[in-house]
Amino acid sequence: MNLKKTLQEPMRRRQTRKYEERISSQTVAYHDWILKKEKAEREGSALLGQELTIEYIAYSGCGEAFSLKDADADLTVFYGDGGKPEKEEMGLLADYFARHPQVLIAYGDEDEVDTSSGEPRRKNPWLKPDWSPDTLISYFYFGNIFAVRTEACREIPWLGSRDFRKNLYDFCLKAVEIKGEAGHIDSVLFHNTCPICPFGMEEKYEDIKKEAYIRRGWPLKPEGMVSIVIPSKDNPGVLSTCVHSILEASTYRNFEIIVIDNGSSEKNKERIHLMLSQMQEECRFRYIYEPMEFNFSAMCNKGAELAKGDYILLLNDDIEIIQEDWLDKMLEKAMLPHVGAVGVKLLYPGSNTIQHAGITNIRLGPAHKLQFRDDRNDYYFLRNRLCFDVLGVTGACLMVKKSTYEAAGGLSETLRVAFNDVELCYHLYDMGYVNVVRNDVALYHHESLSRGMDDSVEKLKRLHQELNMLYELHPSIYGQDPFYHRYLVRDVLDQEFYAGNRYEYTDRCDRAEPEALRDGLRPEWSNEVLRMGIEFAGDLCKWETGKNGGGNYFIQGWCYALQVDNSQYRFNLLLKPVDRGDGPAEESGGEAGAVWKVPVNRQYRPDIQENLGHMQMVALTGVCLQFDREALPEGEYLIGFLWEDCCSRQKLYQWTAETMEIVH
Repeated sequence: MNLKKTLQEPMRRRQTRKYEERISSQTVAYHDWILKKEKAEREGSALLGQELTIEYIAYSGCGEAFSLKDADADLTVFYGDGGKPEKEEMGLLADYFARHPQVLIAYGDEDEVDTSSGEPRRKNPWLKPDWSPDTLISYFYFGNIFAVRTEACREIPWLGSRDFRKNLYDFCLKAVEIKGEAGHIDSVLFHNTCPICPFGMEEKYEDIKKEAYIRRGWPLKPEGMVSIVIPSKDNPGVLSTCVHSILEASTYRNFEIIVIDNGSSEKNKERIHLMLSQMQEECRFRYIYEPMEFNFSAMCNKGAELAKGDYILLLNDDIEIIQEDWLDKMLEKAMLPHVGAVGVKLLYPGSNTIQHAGITNIRLGPAHKLQFRDDRNDYYFLRNRLCFDVLGVTGACLMVKKSTYEAAGGLSETLRVAFNDVELCYHLYDMGYVNVVRNDVALYHHESLSRGMDDSVEKLKRLHQELNMLYELHPSIYGQDPFYHRYLVRDVLDQEFYAGNRYEYTDRCDRAEPEALRDGLRPEWSNEVLRMGIEFAGDLCKWETGKNGGGNYFIQGWCYALQVDNSQYRFNLLLKPVDRGDGPAEESGGEAGAVWKVPVNRQYRPDIQENLGHMQMVALTGVCLQFDREALPEGEYLIGFLWEDCCSRQKLYQWTAETMEIVH
């Protein structure tokens, strides 16, 4: 070891300790977080419903001889045997029923209590969606706590099985049919002293689900023609794989295929015609060649206009069918009167890696939960195994009734590339439908073969414009998702379903003061080892509400470096006018044209750390800060990062493709 490294070694050890201490200071246990959250929400609030009487029935007491006719309280609370209802939580339950007189049945959220350390510690919450009719058919997602208005539900026929779980499941399926829904008390009302074990997905419950279908007049078998609309251009090989997999791996045969080509080359066009000529005569296949600028929405709408089927299935040309009953299962849900769009689970080709398992709406926009997770594992109460109601599904594989598609106006053609499928789903939700993802169906998706990645300044600007347009069309949905609990992480794209103790921007956001770098940046500092992402850059009011409100400017993102010890560096954001170089300020017109440095307190980002599991010291990758609205001159700025070694003079910098507009 040379003298320089010997002298630096104590400093680097101190820096590593500081790094670890900062991680520890920003790590919040669910137990502590939820107690603080509940205290803040409940303190000083006046509860209604204190006059309502409550009777408590343990699940194990709901055997074949049980009868609700014997209960005489206003409310009957049913609870799992792994815990006991507590007074404060039951006060919240009574308050909910008092404030929602139309609700006859309601369920709450739950968690577990760990007593292994002596002091009870809460953990592993099951934070449930709002009313989800198809999720309830998948399994008993009400879990271990629900309640009914006794008088309104007294005459519901009791199944009388020896299996109390089957009795409870059947009772709830019948109870929700009275009003067509159940209420959700979105607070943790029950604490289990044993692990939470969902039930209802097993085969033994199929008979009561079938009876529910019959009572509701829902069809038991798939029927009707499906028009499979495939937009494609200059991908004859990929298209051939898609089409042949449909023909060879589909048990449901009542379909037609419509390929919309917006301008393939003559050579590729001939290859597609050759493929068409080799199809069996009974295969309904139409090839529509109509050169036009790429507009995914217009291409899909053209195909839907020509469709002869009862159902439209939008399908990317890079989808490969690997499950024979995929159409049967999609139709089973698409046929239901309350269902809008139906999607499936998509995997990256030749792997068990999840690409799509439903769209969740968070502050950052529409998000693919469970992306890049291994589908051989079970996630968040079987989220990747069953059929769930969701706010949106991807247009890579989306089925909807043709009449419903037309009533919604099809895909919005103003959204040419991105978010058009999401906008359709949000539109359907606004029309009163629920959208469904069948995570019991898996297909391969050779993602982004049809178009490039959104990684240039121009493409990112277009992406942001279309995201803004999405929420201009659906302002009430910004940052909200009825199928994703308010206590789950909303401010970053956490792949799994974690409670908000992992990350909340309100606990991380620093105030910073930009400073001009009059000497600019030296060329030798530029280094491609930096990897960066900007999740939001703009008005803080827009981040919080979806609308610009003249607030401070807010930036959230992340950055890490390859081939170096990440713990040894200070972070700075960089901002520069988009048309300037990186040299000294005087070369670019003084302070108004300067490069600006914004000091950053590094934030703990467990989501990034998990995604970079092969790398060391990448926990403090986060940036979350705000600065005064008039701290920078007006203009459009490119965003980058500057790293400074805490123990030497080394500096590293790199620019992202993200920009932000500063307006006073």
